[in-house]
Order: sequence, then structure tokens, then C-alpha cells
Amino acid sequence: MPINENAETVLSGGAMNAPVRSGNQVRRAARESSATVHRLLRHARDRGIDWVPEPISLDAGWEVVSFIEGEVPHEMPDWVWSPETLREVARRIRRWHDATADFPREGAVWGFSNGETDEVICHNDFAPYNCVFRDRSFAGLIDFDLCCPGTRLWDLAYTAYRFIPIMPHEPVGYGPGGEEPERSPFELDETLRRVDDFLAAYSGGDAAVSYSRAELLAKTAVRLDVVAKWTADFAERAGNERLRANACMYSAHAGWVRDLAMPRRG
Repeated sequence: MPINENAETVLSGGAMNAPVRSGNQVRRAARESSATVHRLLRHARDRGIDWVPEPISLDAGWEVVSFIEGEVPHEMPDWVWSPETLREVARRIRRWHDATADFPREGAVWGFSNGETDEVICHNDFAPYNCVFRDRSFAGLIDFDLCCPGTRLWDLAYTAYRFIPIMPHEPVGYGPGGEEPERSPFELDETLRRVDDFLAAYSGGDAAVSYSRAELLAKTAVRLDVVAKWTADFAERAGNERLRANACMYSAHAGWVRDLAMPRRG
């Protein structure tokens, strides 16, 4: 059925800034960082990253980008956990990093800061709910509000947390009943094998961007501490109980990952 170009649809997700689809375009309220993000998207597309939205216009308080057709997984169907998807995601984030390393920083305004050394432009939320798939194959990356300079490893950490996923298979008991909102579908040994597979796919044999399992786990723990604090602060301001539970989960998972990276003695 052809799309009615005059019809508008509020897209799911986008809790911070709800986007509206109209035909093959997405419109939403612009932010202070929107002009920088549009420059970044053009820069990436000029370097062959054609799976990010094309910036179309930025005017009168609104930004418009192209719509990427496909499925954005929120409920995490089984196919998202396939080894092929894991390796493809690793290769895609590597391409994003390589393409953004030389993005001009002068005059850039970012909507987030991660406190890391400036190596590349981090997406900072390269997770399943920001990835578009068609026929179970990676087709696009969306939502660039949190982009800012940082290290490759910082960006990899959250992607690994979500796609491997680096989280416990059994509940760690942080809340009532000991039930976390999210747990890994894999036993620990398989999780660690997936960590190695993810890192190998990212590096592609390039020693300059080859990270060890221990390095990734250590950074993931730090990353989750930051996510936990940010989520808890936002939940407090919004009075959102679900986000409070998520903040507790992130904090518990950070401790679990930290113990995995550096097991306690005695």
C-alpha cells in the first residue's frame, strides 16, 4: 500500500523528543545540538555511511531527516541474538567510528558529554532500540541526540552491554523478588565467548583497535555506573518509578560486570 504523504504518525520510542513521520521523512522539535548533528550525518554519509538518516532541513525550530524503513526491536526477538547480528553490529559501529574520527570539532555543539578522550564521535546509545533491521539484517542507525566526542571503547561498552548482552543470566537480587527488568539469555561461558566474537569483529584484525575482554568489561562497568546515575537523576525529576527500577538494575549490573572483570579475592 502506498504511503499517504500527508498522513502523520507518531513513532514509538523517542521518549525524550517524540518524532513524527510524514511519508519518507521524520520531523521533530530541534535542539541546540541539531545543527551539529545534521553536519555530522552529512559527514558520515559523505564517507559511505548510507545507513544513517539523511538530514533534510533545519528551520523554524524543527528538524527533518529521512525515514529509514524497517523494524526497530524493543522486545528483543530471538533473531537479534544471532552471532551474525552480533558481528554485523560490531562491524557497523567500527565503520561509524572510522567515519567520524575526522569530523570537524570547531563550533560543534553537543547534547551530551562523556568525559572521555576525543578519539571519535560516539553515538553513545548504539543499542537495539536505535537500530533498524530489514529481513533480520541491519539496515540503519537512528537517534543521534547523545552524540559527542569520546573513545571507541566507551561507545563499544554500551553496545556490548545491549547486544551481547553483558548482563547476568540469573537475577542478582537488587529489588523486590530479585527480579531485574532485563537479564541475559545466555549462560556466562557463552556470554564471554560472545564478548570475544564482538571484539574480533570490531577490530577486523587491526591491532590499533583491538581491545581485550578485560578492557571492555572494565569500561562497561564504568559506563553502567554513569547510566545508573543519569537514569536515577532523571527518574527523580520525572517521578518515574519504572526509570527508578531501571537505575537500580544498571547499578546492580555494573557491580556484576565489575566483579566479572576483576574477581574479588578471599
